[in-house]
Amino acid sequence: MRAIGLLLQAFVVVLLSIGAVAFLGFTIVSRFAESPAPVAAQTVLFTIPPGATTSDIGRALQRDGLIRSDLLFRLLVDRRGLDGRLRQGVYLLRQDMSLDEILTLIEAGQPAEQTVTFPEGFRIEEMADRLDEQTHIPGQEFLEIARNQVAELANEFPFLRGIPPGVSLEGYLFPDTYQINDGTTAGDLVRTMLRRFDDIVTVDMRSSAAARGWDLHALITVASVVEREARIDEEYALVAGVFANRLTMGIPLQADPTVQYALGRADGGRGWWKPDLTTADFSVDSLYNTYRYSGLMPGPIANPGLKSIAASANPAETPFIFFVAKGDGSHAFSVTLEEHERNIAQYRALP
Repeated sequence: MRAIGLLLQAFVVVLLSIGAVAFLGFTIVSRFAESPAPVAAQTVLFTIPPGATTSDIGRALQRDGLIRSDLLFRLLVDRRGLDGRLRQGVYLLRQDMSLDEILTLIEAGQPAEQTVTFPEGFRIEEMADRLDEQTHIPGQEFLEIARNQVAELANEFPFLRGIPPGVSLEGYLFPDTYQINDGTTAGDLVRTMLRRFDDIVTVDMRSSAAARGWDLHALITVASVVEREARIDEEYALVAGVFANRLTMGIPLQADPTVQYALGRADGGRGWWKPDLTTADFSVDSLYNTYRYSGLMPGPIANPGLKSIAASANPAETPFIFFVAKGDGSHAFSVTLEEHERNIAQYRALP
């Protein structure tokens, strides 16, 4: 009887070990099948060239940071019986897509026929110009929706309800690469961009802004200015911190991009951001002129990307209330007006 008991104990131990190994294996596989990033700021144009093998595609996906494991990709392709059947073409993929989602999209064999890319910091007029240049979608129709259909769209997208009357969708049309099909309308594109915005601006970001006393509209308004000011990764949160300090202290933001936005089209009608502002420009009578009016503008001045939104939701705790561009993409930050004036004298005197 004792021998039988020992055998049963040994059997149970073996079963538990097998179960543990299986669970560990499942956990590892599940982890590698997950998306590489929880939130992806940009959509990637992924090309499958003619003659590409499953191994070629898997390696390219892993190289571009779209999947965690090319081995798991090959195993999944083999399991679905798709080896040698993945169609060539250009596909729109993101790092927040799971391995299964990516393979399902490629398996469908419907590559993007046409795409349009909007960089971070574009204002809606620049987006409209790009649509006219690169797609069949009339830019004027896009502008009409962005400017005049906010209330209607708020019925579909509740996060738009915080936009004040008379303010456009500026700031809420997330800058990314989008697929344009033959039947895509301006309304279709606007709705796709709003859904992308809703995915990007997470609950945590909105909660962090709320803890600071900012609603979503205030967050995106600040982020739009950060987008036009910051140039290097290390400074996004610092720039946001300066603006947060100024708002808390009741000091005007005094941000040049807000004046550029208020001025509108510049350079004889060729651009939307006047590069060299004059003394007269800073006197333009507009609520978007943060040299003339304190507090936040009525709305965003551009459509910010993930870095600017995340930085504005969690600005750096800093004593700085001034900064000036050095001319190389970075800024000199300062606490006092005297320091700031010295920085201006130093860096604006450079060739």
